[in-house]
Amino acid sequence: MRDESADPRHPPPRSPARLILPFTVFTAASFVASTIYAEHAAARVDDDAVSIATNASPSIVHLAAARDQLVLLQAAASSAVEQLTAGGPADVAPFDRARVRMREELDAYLQLPFYPAEHERWQVASLTVAALERKAATLARQLAARDSRAAVALAHDGFRRAVEQADVALGEIVRFDAEEEHRLGLEIPRLRDRAARIGYLLDGISAALALVLMGLVFRASRDYARTLDQARRAAELRAVEESRFTAKVESIADAATHVAGTLGRAGDVRVVFQAIADEARALAVADYAAVGIGSDPDRPFDPWVFSGVSPSLMETLGRPPRPVGLLGQVTREARPLRVDDVARHALFGGMPARHPPIGPFLGVAIRHRGDNVGNLYLARKRGAAPFSDEDERVAELLAGYVGVAVANARLYREAQAATRAREDLMAIVSHDLKSPLQAIRIAVELLERRAEDDRARELAKRIRRSSSRMARLIGDLLDAARIEAGLLHTTPSTEKAGALVEEAIESFRPLASEKSIELRARCPAADAAVRCDRERVLQLFGNLIGNAVKFSPEGGAITIAAEPAADAVAFSVADDGPGIADRDLPHIFDRYWQHNPGDRRGTGLGLFIAKGIASAHGGRIWAESILGHGTTIFFTLPIAQ
Repeated sequence: MRDESADPRHPPPRSPARLILPFTVFTAASFVASTIYAEHAAARVDDDAVSIATNASPSIVHLAAARDQLVLLQAAASSAVEQLTAGGPADVAPFDRARVRMREELDAYLQLPFYPAEHERWQVASLTVAALERKAATLARQLAARDSRAAVALAHDGFRRAVEQADVALGEIVRFDAEEEHRLGLEIPRLRDRAARIGYLLDGISAALALVLMGLVFRASRDYARTLDQARRAAELRAVEESRFTAKVESIADAATHVAGTLGRAGDVRVVFQAIADEARALAVADYAAVGIGSDPDRPFDPWVFSGVSPSLMETLGRPPRPVGLLGQVTREARPLRVDDVARHALFGGMPARHPPIGPFLGVAIRHRGDNVGNLYLARKRGAAPFSDEDERVAELLAGYVGVAVANARLYREAQAATRAREDLMAIVSHDLKSPLQAIRIAVELLERRAEDDRARELAKRIRRSSSRMARLIGDLLDAARIEAGLLHTTPSTEKAGALVEEAIESFRPLASEKSIELRARCPAADAAVRCDRERVLQLFGNLIGNAVKFSPEGGAITIAAEPAADAVAFSVADDGPGIADRDLPHIFDRYWQHNPGDRRGTGLGLFIAKGIASAHGGRIWAESILGHGTTIFFTLPIAQ
């Protein structure tokens, strides 16, 4: 018989094994395309989200704060001009403080990245802000020179327009950033939906190619059987390796848990970094380990903790190293740096005297949300086995786990610094301002007694009233700070509700009589005993009655009541003033809130402090008002058990 297989007119059938490679390539290409597209879509979503978090939202916060300072700047200018026209010294401290804080907020805004179209808006706004600052500087010089006529003319004309123009320009940027934030927020779901649809399509193509490939493999049964046997042996080997690595991962998780736990127990954040260094040295079987925070090559790591070297030896080595050479390369690279022998590396710059000699080196950057928050360094003695791929993976996994702990430790340190700064500020305000005020008041009292003419006595009275008002303002600021920090303490005692009402009324009768306002008492619960700090409750009453007197018309009436309530006594202060609009009622207990921002008869802290005092007693406070028919503010104090 003739062999047809050798006949060129009847070529032999194509082996399925020869088709496996092209279909494998097609399947891999489809999978790679799906992966690349998914990463591309995720990167776009991440870019939009980062843009919202690092540009739009912070920009809006800083610009809104700058606009708030514009309001305070206008108010401070008006107050200083009024003081000057009244014949007294102009208090320019709030005016200067508002200028400085406005510039700080704008400088913080300028540190943020800009959208392309945002530059044009800022150029316009910068011109208005520069014009405002020039007018503010001119007004400050006029106030300092006590040139009341020029100051009044500038404050009520050019300065006010400059404030309004700057506010409009900054508001335009806020609106633009809000629109960009909204646009990016809408774009993210669209990108995700489109990525999901294309991903399904690519996955379907991959699945179809995989089915064809499986058919070809099935037809090449003998080759497949041999490949399967090889794969089985390889799988057994991988299983052994993965089992060992799984145990290593569990150790990494335990180490990360230990590191995270030290943050809550440690008073010093260095303890957290020390735990990272110790755990990393044990997991990677290294002889030495160190953790350094910082990436500036001109400054040493701070803090710098080490493991495997005695503290006495580290003291002899001097100050911590800087992120230069191999150490600096780790801070700049996004991937680990592994060296078999540091002495042979081009970036190695030598070791300090008496430093233990090292050979193999492994450095991993500790990152949190893409930012470098620390650096982990591992080393072995000279001549020891180099670090392996598994050691590198272990170090990477540990660095990924502890990134959050390092970031939290840094935030914890910053929070401690902020707390100390606030406490220092309260101490300065309490001591360095109250002491000279007390000296002024004593001097004024002596001046009043020794003054020989009415003019001198009148000036002394004005100084005394101003110093008393400043003392109240300082007290309000300190109370507000204590309330915010949760440090407002009370010394409770048992008091009669009626006696508290009567004492509060008596202290305000002279002030009310100046406006012919009648103070009335209504005390169905006069004999009820409440548990409270008497001085703090009288302060609360003073804030409420003072507001009522300020906003009540001449010849009006204010009613102070004490009525029984469930397990408490409900006190109230009702006036027949202009009332408060419904939209403003939810804000009246906010810090620095005022019904009329241009009204400088108060600081906007009275009701905020009243709420803090009521809360410190376990009570609550609320307001009811009808526009044009007056306002009533209620608060409760617990019944004495």
